[in-house]
Amino acid sequence: MEYETISKETPEMKQLISGIRNLTKRVRATAQTHRPLFGGELYLTEREVCERLFLSPRTLQDYRDKGIFPYTQIAEKVLYRLSDLQHILQENYIKRSTL
Repeated sequence: MEYETISKETPEMKQLISGIRNLTKRVRATAQTHRPLFGGELYLTEREVCERLFLSPRTLQDYRDKGIFPYTQIAEKVLYRLSDLQHILQENYIKRSTL
């Protein structure tokens, strides 16, 4: 019986290692962008809301305290329903008339 030595330098191993690295990159990218739905709803963290609406964390907290933005809090984690934020933005949209 003949045995073949496989090392990191063989073309097959180089291809396998390259494939694993590409798969790892894709899994990490998917994990960063994928958000599971809860009851068909997408929830955002405070950081995500601040980034999307160009708000400071303090302004977001102020909106939350004043009841402008509804939220869910579990322990120390505050989450905002995307559909609620979209509704608030749509409700307060002011269309300028062209002169």
